[in-house]
Amino acid sequence: MLGIYYLIGALAAAAVITAGLLLHFKAPTKINIFFKTVSLILATALFFRYMTAQDNIVNVENLQLGNGFNSKGIIVVALLQVWFAYAVEMLVILAPFFKVRTVPAAVSYLATSIFAFNFIMMGSHLLAITGAEAFERFNVRAMLVAVETGLGIGYCVVHTVHNIKDIRLRGNEWVWFAFACVGIILAAFPCYAPNVVLNKLQITYNPDDLNLYHRLYIYPAAIIPIVLYVILKDKPMDTKRFVVMLYAWLALLNYSYNHRIPNFTEANFGWVTNLPLHLCNTALYITPICLTFKFKRFFYFTYFINVLGAFLALMMPNYSDTASIISPSVVLFFMYHYQAFFMPLLVVGLGIFRRPRWKEFGYSMIGFAAYFLLVLVTNAWFSNYNPGVDYFFINSDFVADKLGNWALNLRNVTLEFDIHGLHFKFYPVYQAIYLGVYYVMSLGVWFLYELGYNAISGWQDIGQRNKKIKVDKLALEVKLAGRSIEEPMNMENENKLILHDFTKRYGKSNVYAVKDANLVVSGGEIYGFLGPNGAGKSTIIKSIVGIQTITDGAIEVCGYDVATQSVQAKRQIGFVPDHYALYERLTAREYINYIADLYEVSKEDRDERMDRMIKRFELESAIDNPIRTYSHGMKQKVTIMAALIHNPKVWILDEPLTGLDPNSIFQVKECMKEHAAAGNIVFFSSHIIDVVERICDKIAIIRKGQIQCVRDVHEMERNGESLEKFYMDIVNTVVEPIRVDEGKKEEQSNENKRRKA
Repeated sequence: MLGIYYLIGALAAAAVITAGLLLHFKAPTKINIFFKTVSLILATALFFRYMTAQDNIVNVENLQLGNGFNSKGIIVVALLQVWFAYAVEMLVILAPFFKVRTVPAAVSYLATSIFAFNFIMMGSHLLAITGAEAFERFNVRAMLVAVETGLGIGYCVVHTVHNIKDIRLRGNEWVWFAFACVGIILAAFPCYAPNVVLNKLQITYNPDDLNLYHRLYIYPAAIIPIVLYVILKDKPMDTKRFVVMLYAWLALLNYSYNHRIPNFTEANFGWVTNLPLHLCNTALYITPICLTFKFKRFFYFTYFINVLGAFLALMMPNYSDTASIISPSVVLFFMYHYQAFFMPLLVVGLGIFRRPRWKEFGYSMIGFAAYFLLVLVTNAWFSNYNPGVDYFFINSDFVADKLGNWALNLRNVTLEFDIHGLHFKFYPVYQAIYLGVYYVMSLGVWFLYELGYNAISGWQDIGQRNKKIKVDKLALEVKLAGRSIEEPMNMENENKLILHDFTKRYGKSNVYAVKDANLVVSGGEIYGFLGPNGAGKSTIIKSIVGIQTITDGAIEVCGYDVATQSVQAKRQIGFVPDHYALYERLTAREYINYIADLYEVSKEDRDERMDRMIKRFELESAIDNPIRTYSHGMKQKVTIMAALIHNPKVWILDEPLTGLDPNSIFQVKECMKEHAAAGNIVFFSSHIIDVVERICDKIAIIRKGQIQCVRDVHEMERNGESLEKFYMDIVNTVVEPIRVDEGKKEEQSNENKRRKA
């Protein structure tokens, strides 16, 4: 009979190779449909062969001969054949549906090798699947094994020919390929493998104790998702989906070890205990199905409900304390609970499905209530046929016994009745509290999820910022051509504030906040910046001082580039914002000293400057009082003093006179004049035209994000022009905001997607 199976496998391989190569040479555009068709046929054959009977290899324990095996070496080879075959068959089934860099090589090298070996050693493979009966008479499952092997060989040959360029690996790609192959094989690890090969390792332990053996099983639940996340977090989305789907489907395949068709046809209603209604069992089906068909809403049920259930199960396993730690039931218990525990979290963490909101949480809780009701009725109903039915452990005292007498006492309240000869028994108080506690725990777990995701996002943000800093530093060193990083980029502009085609757009807005702004402010000038509300004044000022990023263009402060020499640029600036933010528990003196420390101002310089400004702003009696006791005007004075304590080359003020009394306004204007007279730059925005006209040397007017004009105030005065009238004429001129060009917007969107990929 073995010859017949060889013939079937060879015919399957020949048919696939012939059809595939014809398409490759004559209709290459249809080859992907061919690959998908072959993979689906392979999946169908695998399903019927796997689900119709148990594999013979599971009957072997501790390499003991029998069950058709007459050599320990053959047992090991047969086990590896079955194990590796499941791995590469799932690889081939999923491969045509994804574009993943390493997959073509994995199919051509790993899958081809394993399928070829299994074809050559088909006898031991059939012995592992069907036993000796396959050699005595024709066996359908043996035929399906031959078909699967033939389909796999044919697929791999055609795939290699069609993707010959993509399977060439260079340099570090071989390392990643090796990791990928190991990962694919480990994901298919059979739960019965330890029991087959380990000789007389029959260690048992009480599952209620968190002892060494229990902990050794728990640790992978924390380690595996971290490893997968670190490896996959920066990979393209197709790679992420392929890996998690491969793992999820192989986990379901492993779980089906005890949930095949014969398990549901047992006599005396034995099937009633094999339905996948335990909470963690449902996760084994929900996750791969949701990933395959992108059922986002259905997925969040397993995210909120199954993860918590799996965690509790890992902590409180329900298998017998007489079971060996390597028995298939124990190994399988932890393997499928791993998937139920971390796979939903990994899916969201990798961005395959978005982080849920209240709506998804609400739907999940409604779904859980329906599931809970279904299980309540099922438990009570099926208990008539098998007293051991206890889906989700809400029919027995399994959970209550671990909580103590108070929980056991809740079960004394019962509701019992008969329907058509069937007895139904419920524990309404206990089961209602059970449901309520689970709701509360689900909400708490969601909170923990968010804390974890926020922490990870923070770490990623820090990492990305550090990478950007390194890249910017390298680019800056190249531009400086060997000069110190502390030197200005442009030495010629050491005493200037310059905007080069500065552009700012917020988020995905269709309108530019500022577009192509050009401005040059020289030392010794008091420069007024005018414009109505929303014109773009604060946007420009906040970009100069480094509060906001620059969309396009550049800003120079005393020769330092604000984007690449941000720290050096900020050292040249003293900033008075339109809305001050002070540490109000400090005294004014403590706060100003704190700012002086940031700028490394010497004690002699800060004391001299502070004493002078305290007298000027009449704060002698209040300087050592907490800032929270100050009026609005006094807080504004403190802000101005802090901005000047390091004697900046560029003093920038955004509406600085708001809330000040006349005497303080006069003193601020005098400070501006003195600061400019010393060769420094004073740049301020204001709505008070009279003040601007009296103290400014030049003004710029901005409207709708566009600088409309730059004028010399002294020249206007000589020409008899009124600044107020000139300003009103400018701002009343119809100006349309500059909108984002749709072509450029799409180009930018595509560029952002490429960067993310």
